[in-house]
Amino acid sequence: MSAPAKYFKVTQLRSTIGLPSLYKETLHALGLRRRHQTVYHKITPQQAGQIARVKELVKVELSPVYKDKADMRAERKSDPGFVVIPKSI
Repeated sequence: MSAPAKYFKVTQLRSTIGLPSLYKETLHALGLRRRHQTVYHKITPQQAGQIARVKELVKVELSPVYKDKADMRAERKSDPGFVVIPKSI
């Protein structure tokens, strides 16, 4: 049994070039500035309304955990396969 979703995981898929300012401002309010950027928001009616306004431009998933920018970056980082040991004096 999975944990209940508490957050929206919103990823911008399409560009806002050539779109009315209403769409650009809504994406900016959601914290999305560029394509393939992902942000997490608590599930609230206000967030759901903003997402519904730009539903053609974003992909929305439900997530039980919140990930900030540092967590997402650490998740993408690969294991180098070696360890650098500092030279002792």
